[in-house]
Amino acid sequence: MVASIQSAIAKLKHKDVRQRRRAVRILFDADAYESVEAFSPLLEDQDVWFRNKAIEAYRRWAPLHAPHLLEQLAQRGELDGQRCVASVLESIQNVTLSAQLSRLLLDCEDRVVVRKAVRQLIVTKEVTEDELHQFQQSEDYAIRTAAAMESDDTDALLSMLSDEHPDVRRQAATSLLALELDKDHNQQLQEALKHDEALWKLAVPIALQQSRPNFVDLMTSKENAQRRFLIQTLKEFVHEADDQRLRMLIDGNGISLVARWLVGRNDEKSDRLRTEVLFDERLDSIDKSRLLERLLHRQNEASIQQLAVDLIENSSDELVLSAAQNLYTSSTNDDS
Repeated sequence: MVASIQSAIAKLKHKDVRQRRRAVRILFDADAYESVEAFSPLLEDQDVWFRNKAIEAYRRWAPLHAPHLLEQLAQRGELDGQRCVASVLESIQNVTLSAQLSRLLLDCEDRVVVRKAVRQLIVTKEVTEDELHQFQQSEDYAIRTAAAMESDDTDALLSMLSDEHPDVRRQAATSLLALELDKDHNQQLQEALKHDEALWKLAVPIALQQSRPNFVDLMTSKENAQRRFLIQTLKEFVHEADDQRLRMLIDGNGISLVARWLVGRNDEKSDRLRTEVLFDERLDSIDKSRLLERLLHRQNEASIQQLAVDLIENSSDELVLSAAQNLYTSSTNDDS
């Protein structure tokens, strides 16, 4: 096998086109990575088939066995070669080399190649501050989006919240939500999110899941207009009634959201929290009556009857009184 591979490598220079083509096929079939450097002269071949095979050999074998060849290929400035290098950037183990190659591709006329180069610099943390600033100003939204993913420049990210492309705005918001912002910057973020519904819907689940300090303000800012979305999000991330995030909502004037979250829950922790919110004057009568109506199937439980009695004795709201009396009456009728 070794002899046949060496013979095939030698025949890559053969004058007979058929011999050269056969040699190429033998080397590819044998996965002869040691032959990659011998393909270099074929990059200059007049026959496009040989040029393409040389690039394919570079793509297949150079990242692991001859990475220096990729640098030479990128420096040639030819589009096919640049595309080849861009396609293998992620498989290059030496991050310094991958960064060097990426920088050689930044002026490529193919936007996809440039995007891959930028992403590689960012993912490998090899990007410089100057480069990041340059990427933030790019005409290509995908590059601006990638820059927003890496940036921790609060002012720059806040500015990107008004970018013309939604992907850039989404990534800027995501990055900002991961930062510890001062009061002024947080206020700017809140205002921007309130005026962009798509960003707001992106931010709420992130802030809630991560228990960010601003999640209460985010949720209560659109409580009436987006109530269903908020309840669904709350149910997705909060599963126990003693979750501190519910307490934060109660303390932050989000008690109605907590009441809606409680509807249909029958565990002991939820019972305690339900009792608390039912006696909280900030919760409106509609939410209270809804909570009571959903307890009718538990009307024979002593604790539920005691709750009904306490509400009848302490409430002056007609809607709440009606729901409590109905709950109490249902039990009385059942007993009779």
